[in-house]
Amino acid sequence: MLIHEFGQQNEKVLLFFPGSCEPWQEFAYAARELAARFHVLLVTPDGHDPEEGTDFISVERTVDDTVCWLKERGIDRLDALYGLSFGGGMAVRFLTTQDIPAERVIIDAGTAPYQLPKWVCKLICVKDFFMIKTARTSIRLMALGCPPERYARDPEHYRAEYEEMRKYLKTFSNKTIWNIFWSANNYSVPKKAPAIPSKIQFWVGDEEWSGRYRDLKWYREYLPQIEVVTIPHSMHGEYVMMHPKEFAAQALAFFEER
Repeated sequence: MLIHEFGQQNEKVLLFFPGSCEPWQEFAYAARELAARFHVLLVTPDGHDPEEGTDFISVERTVDDTVCWLKERGIDRLDALYGLSFGGGMAVRFLTTQDIPAERVIIDAGTAPYQLPKWVCKLICVKDFFMIKTARTSIRLMALGCPPERYARDPEHYRAEYEEMRKYLKTFSNKTIWNIFWSANNYSVPKKAPAIPSKIQFWVGDEEWSGRYRDLKWYREYLPQIEVVTIPHSMHGEYVMMHPKEFAAQALAFFEER
């Protein structure tokens, strides 16, 4: 695991858990915008940096390693916490099992633990595993899953960009791919959430509602204080990665609201 820092001159600290299967550089655009006001700690989970040469193990391991990193540097509270997709699961795990409080939290389309029999969970994980293994074999398949007009930084010349992404995903070991999808949907949290004084928002793109319905239902039951914020004209992860200035402006308005 690595943590990239931005805005070290700022006193207020923001911990940033990214989504899976993306290089950290895709989230650096948003991190730099947030760094205008916060000291941003952008987590790169194991298995997500080819140069580090590690395998992703679990949401729990990533959170534990992050907390050790924070405590080694004397950070015992957070002004803000953000997590996307399985990073949202990390944010929930962080809030409910650790002793570092966070004042304000954005869970962006966070994954929730499946409430299903284990054999069903394994079948779903097999499906997700082969989906990634298949998608990374072809630029065409990647473009079907992530439309270039929405996810490419240069939509007119997306093929070179998607080829780099395809090569990046090829660096993921089978162990990393399996663990990402298993842990994202089966991470552990206390059966009942402890009292959490944090103000929490759950962000969801208006074009991903159907895919996030189960997750949102769980979050509403588990964290009753959660406020749901719909992001217009947005697919999964699109806001933070493709519209970093707008994303950061909205996030900062919430994080600094008094």
